[in-house]
Amino acid sequence: MLRHLKNGFKTTTSHTFLLLVLWLYHFAWGFLLLLFVKSVVVPLMHRFPGQHLAPGASHLFMAEGQFRLMKTDISHTYLWLLLAFVAARMLLTPLLNAGVYYSIHNAHMNSGYRFLQGIRQLGRPFFGYYLIQMALTLAPLYWLYPVAEKAFLKHGDYTSLGLALLPWIAAYVLYGFLLRLCFIYIQLGRTAEDTAGKSLLLFLRKLPVIAALALTIIALSGAATAAALSASLLWAGISALILQQLFHIVNLLFKLWTIAAQYHVYAGEAK
Repeated sequence: MLRHLKNGFKTTTSHTFLLLVLWLYHFAWGFLLLLFVKSVVVPLMHRFPGQHLAPGASHLFMAEGQFRLMKTDISHTYLWLLLAFVAARMLLTPLLNAGVYYSIHNAHMNSGYRFLQGIRQLGRPFFGYYLIQMALTLAPLYWLYPVAEKAFLKHGDYTSLGLALLPWIAAYVLYGFLLRLCFIYIQLGRTAEDTAGKSLLLFLRKLPVIAALALTIIALSGAATAAALSASLLWAGISALILQQLFHIVNLLFKLWTIAAQYHVYAGEAK
């Protein structure tokens, strides 16, 4: 397992182009969301009554806002924009994944060329995998919703409600964790032009090693997150902002490391 971790980290650090592209993508996405939220919140804050007005002014403001949300179409524009953001994210994510997987599998090619070539060759099947994964991820919620509703009606405080739902939440998290690993191997197999059946058999056969690798990287990522949060509490101002942006790169490095480490498991077993 340590060999796969080491080889995966070496592969990750050699793909600086991928890290740069992914960081620019996340930065642009966050900037667009910031502009969207700002366009909604700032006009509201300009109209919010200050402390110099009568105490009932804020209640009147809230009542007016509730009326306009419920009785007019003022929210439709923002909802459609939010839906467009979600649709764009769902379209771009599998395309980026296609470029990442192809780049890792074809490290001998030029970095920019192999990324674009991966999007061209694997973009369509990866989009299909993404839709299937999303559907399988959300499917258990159909059965979990009645359980959560029943527990909410039965338990009167949040502590007992949380304890009642904890096993279900843990099972759902485990299911999502294994499902994500499974689709990593399906996509690795598609990149290597292997069948989905071969990828699934390899996944089941090497599941202990696969899960241990993923959990190790998650633990390291959690430790890095805790260290970054602690440092941001100690430092303020521009230092904290720079640290936050650097941490995004570190977070992307861990995500890429996960794929690269699993790739070395797949490549070693598929030979």
